[in-house]
Amino acid sequence: MKIETESYVVEKISKAGKPYKAIELFITKNVKKQVFLSDAEYELIMLNQKTNISPTNTK
Repeated sequence: MKIETESYVVEKISKAGKPYKAIELFITKNVKKQVFLSDAEYELIMLNQKTNISPTNTK
């Protein structure tokens, strides 16, 4: 089964004033799930994004 959702890697500030990194998954138009990331998970995602950009997709 393949499910496609809209998702974003975000960096935000909590109500307590602390920064955090998360993936925001939009399950439906009205339902959003946040998956909080450790520093290592965030860096792996960033490295993967950089290596998957081809010279024709840099714009």
